[in-house]
Amino acid sequence: MALKFNYNRAHRKLTLEESLTGLVDSGLISSDQAQFIRKKKSRSRQHPLISIADCDIPDRRVEGRKLSLDDLVKWLANYSETEYYHIDTLKIDIDKITTILPKAYVKRLGILPVEAPDGEVVICTAEPFQTDWIDEVERITKRKVVLRVASPLSIETCVEDFYTVRKAVSKLMKDRGLSKDRSPELDKMLQISSRLTQGSDEEGISGIVDWLFQYAWEERASDIHLEPKAGQGIVRFRVDGTLRIVYKFDPEIMLSVLSRLKILSDMKVDEKRKPQDGRIKREIAAEKIIEIRSSTIPTHYGEKLVMRIFDPKMADKTLDDVGMGKKDLRIWKELSESSHGIVLVTGPTGSGKSTTLHATLKHLAKPEVNICTVEDPIEIINDEFNQMQVNSTIGIDFSNAIRAFMRQDPDIIMVGEIRDPETSQMAIQASLTGHMVFSTLHTNDALGSVTRLLDLGVPPHLLNATLKGVLAQRLVRVLCPVCKTEVETNKDWWESMTKPYNAEMPKTVYEAKGCDDCKGTGYKGRMSIYEMVVINDKIRSAVKEKVELQELKRITRGDFLPLRLHAATKVIKGLTSIEEVLRVII
Repeated sequence: MALKFNYNRAHRKLTLEESLTGLVDSGLISSDQAQFIRKKKSRSRQHPLISIADCDIPDRRVEGRKLSLDDLVKWLANYSETEYYHIDTLKIDIDKITTILPKAYVKRLGILPVEAPDGEVVICTAEPFQTDWIDEVERITKRKVVLRVASPLSIETCVEDFYTVRKAVSKLMKDRGLSKDRSPELDKMLQISSRLTQGSDEEGISGIVDWLFQYAWEERASDIHLEPKAGQGIVRFRVDGTLRIVYKFDPEIMLSVLSRLKILSDMKVDEKRKPQDGRIKREIAAEKIIEIRSSTIPTHYGEKLVMRIFDPKMADKTLDDVGMGKKDLRIWKELSESSHGIVLVTGPTGSGKSTTLHATLKHLAKPEVNICTVEDPIEIINDEFNQMQVNSTIGIDFSNAIRAFMRQDPDIIMVGEIRDPETSQMAIQASLTGHMVFSTLHTNDALGSVTRLLDLGVPPHLLNATLKGVLAQRLVRVLCPVCKTEVETNKDWWESMTKPYNAEMPKTVYEAKGCDDCKGTGYKGRMSIYEMVVINDKIRSAVKEKVELQELKRITRGDFLPLRLHAATKVIKGLTSIEEVLRVII
């Protein structure tokens, strides 16, 4: 039930002394800790709660934890009898809330509109006792103000971010004589986008693009989708594997933003009929540079652009960082360190195959080793490898690249994907001539790769002579440690996840709930689940007999931990939920 604030209180700002007294009375800090903060922060001009959070005071409720700014804001909400509000930027309609009050006004008062339901406006503040502005806002907006308490840092950051992009969009609309009420015509919009970098437009669009990159990075987005729709352009972020709408542009502005991003990606701005690929290298903070792979396709309403953001730390990841158990890691290193043969990593797009392969190659990279890779496209650039990108327009495909590598005195060859008979044959030949070959396949599980290679025409005796092992993997979301909730195990769900292995069902498991820390999703971050198959005599005999996949699975049952059972161990440990595993695996 929402708390009701007493507007009859004196209009005043929260002081450090009042905050410390209230925190001591509530038992969150001791008198000695309050005295320490007084001495350290008595002259601070920051918000009192920011000053207190900066002192790294131990949380008396949880051993080893320190009081965070959010803890203090929640205390203030309770102290002022005002409901707490966690600002989730991905859920706020930026275009709508920034039209309610001007930036100068909200910045001066330290407030932020976050919602605007019918007849109301929800406004966040970190000064719940300073309310003399409420009557004026209600008169100007003709809406009833609903006050909430939020983090002063979040309010300050959002005011700058939200109003910056709104100002850029409004200026562009005004400069171009555009109105949201006009009926857009495609030809006119295309003409507008082609004039993107001329005149005063450049600064506005650049500001929007900079904000987009910064916003995506702060929200831990792995992909940015810019999608033209009927009468509007939609921006979506993929966070922890799921897409969420974050902003809606007018179609004219969307086209200009797309054109700007195409220029940055070194694409042809005037080519809108064919798919294009490009790359962007962008500095988003001091000494923080991100790599972005961009791709466009034509759609009914215009071009759609998707940008995949690569964490610069990905190139530094080692095999110890990919999430394998100690025993499996030792086996994988033994497989990859073979002098010749083929090792495969399988899984759908976005399952972490590239990260695993590059970590493996990084483990093998030495001055005396020549590593050659062919990728489509090159995702993680590493100076220790010789990397080539597929380019079908000039005849460079995977099979031709392997053929070229054979004349480059390679020790290790990495092929982005085995997708046709010619590539599979060239990979086999490379391994037979004393080279170690790594590649990927799109199959549902590890044993499916064996039958897939047979389907591509690889003779059974050559497959048995070259294939060393297969790793199948997926990425599942990790339950938020703050809010995950223990519940009784759903029998039907457990059986769906573990069939046909009939694993013993635990009495309880954890499920996602959602809190401020995970922005209501119940999950925070992702981890890998996998199955590793080392090719043994059983599999070789089955390959020789060309047995079906189901029979191959029956023969090898018990020889390795299947993907489903590995996922079950993660569920039992409380790291992820049955629901998440079913979403990814089924």
